[in-house]
Amino acid sequence: MADAKVSSEPASRLIGSASGISRKVFSAWASGTEATLKATLDAQKAALEASVSVASTAAESEREALKQVADAAQRAQEAALEAFRASVRAIEEMSERKSQ
Repeated sequence: MADAKVSSEPASRLIGSASGISRKVFSAWASGTEATLKATLDAQKAALEASVSVASTAAESEREALKQVADAAQRAQEAALEAFRASVRAIEEMSERKSQ
């Protein structure tokens, strides 16, 4: 009976050792996977922030371009109105000269 007890001790130590190695391998895998996942998520976050920045810059540029178009349109409208007023004044002056 002593022989059976003696031969089972190395087997128990081997199983315990294999279990410890498995835990270490799993822990290393989990740490590596977590680091890879974190790096991937950080890269996605940076890409999204860059996209938002580019979109913001593009929107600001577009807003400025639209403002310039609106300003030019307003100046053109004012010029057209002034030209109309000048035409009316010229016609009134011609009418007054004919009636005199």
